[in-house]
Amino acid sequence: MLFCPDCENILTTERIQERLSLICMTCDYRYNIEKPFFKKTNYKTKVIDDVYDENESFKNAATCEKKCNKCDSNSAYFIEMQTRSADEPMTIFYTCVKCKETWKE
Repeated sequence: MLFCPDCENILTTERIQERLSLICMTCDYRYNIEKPFFKKTNYKTKVIDDVYDENESFKNAATCEKKCNKCDSNSAYFIEMQTRSADEPMTIFYTCVKCKETWKE
């Protein structure tokens, strides 16, 4: 990406007949390209851990009496997490002990 030396806006390419030019859409700057050029960069994807992993999150969670809508069990793990701004109440995530169904309130 190249920028205009006069007004610092991004330069775009323009083809007139067989000539390529870099032009500024804001001012009258024009640079005629004598020979084409390009630069290719390959980036490696960085592998990062998940921020929230359902299986690990409930590993040490407390249990409570909460009815599961899927299997009618009355026991669920629960954790509280701040998912919105600090002045909003925390979100409670539940996971059924029996069938592992997950829901939130």
